[in-house]
Amino acid sequence: MIETSTINFEVTCNTPPMSVCITGNHETLGNWQPEGLPLRHRNGVWQSSLDVPKGTWLEFKVTDGTWEKEAAIANSLEKENLRLFADEDKHVQLHINDWLQNPQPMQDNILGHVDYLGHFSGDGIRDREVIVWLPTQYFAKPKQKFPVLYMHDGQNLVDPNTAFLNSDWGMDETVERLAAERRITPPIIVGLYNTSDRLEEYNDTQLGRDYLKFIVEKIKPLIDERYRTYKSKQHTAVMGSSMGGLISFLATWYYPNVFGKAACLSPMFWGKRHVKVNAWKMVEDNKSSSFDSKIYLDNGTVALERALMPGCLNMVRVLEAKGYQQGDNLEWFKDEGALHDENAWAQRVWRPLEFMFGK
Repeated sequence: MIETSTINFEVTCNTPPMSVCITGNHETLGNWQPEGLPLRHRNGVWQSSLDVPKGTWLEFKVTDGTWEKEAAIANSLEKENLRLFADEDKHVQLHINDWLQNPQPMQDNILGHVDYLGHFSGDGIRDREVIVWLPTQYFAKPKQKFPVLYMHDGQNLVDPNTAFLNSDWGMDETVERLAAERRITPPIIVGLYNTSDRLEEYNDTQLGRDYLKFIVEKIKPLIDERYRTYKSKQHTAVMGSSMGGLISFLATWYYPNVFGKAACLSPMFWGKRHVKVNAWKMVEDNKSSSFDSKIYLDNGTVALERALMPGCLNMVRVLEAKGYQQGDNLEWFKDEGALHDENAWAQRVWRPLEFMFGK
């Protein structure tokens, strides 16, 4: 039986809105959906509680149920993430000093070109939007073929208008810069938006298998038919962060003849309740796999990142025991002081791009 910690939230406000919600990095907090965990109002106090497995790191914000406003807590006027380690039952009292307006979406200044392909459905999974980002070289060199990078959480890649908290990874700027410096062959990037089933779809579950099958059997053939791509595994990569890092690794594990490279940023290689597979143990226990994809792994060192690091280090150890060599088909990077968020991943995404597409 899983031991749990009960977290009781109690929020007071100088100027209460119509609703108060807590959103964060756990399914009980809505996985960063703005309505997250709605609080009940009684006698000037907003209250609610949740149960999480002991040892869970929680990162959260207080919202009005949308991303239009965020709460500034106590005497701070900063919109910072709050953090809590659920090692025991806890009572969290917060006072909202003010409500700060989030900026309006920024103007479209995407480098390269984005094709919005619309919504696609797959057997057993929810519909989702799929985009394709094309580097400027795609149009400058009309006879050239390009490698392809499939990425999860596609709404966060190049457009601040669709990205979480208007903070995209800047994949367009980074790829264009690296290509201009002749450090990489720029890839075509296929961005697959997430859905409300993200935790299950990016996991070693039936939904996760269905999601990978959807990419391999429906999306990849479409991309290879419509665009000038190199189709082989040597030129086909997959990348994601957090749970997206886990499903990126599983893509190469279950489809080693399709994906020859995977970049797993801050991957969830271990977990309590919501991670269904111990990824490094799966590799260690398998004696017959022809697994030979190039693997990039990284981690920050703060809060949740620190908790995830043992999973990454174990994966590095297991892969090295199976003949992988750092600097060749394996790369591991520790990002000292980095948090588990889009800004951190955007800062270091050049590393996996060079590892997978470097000249």
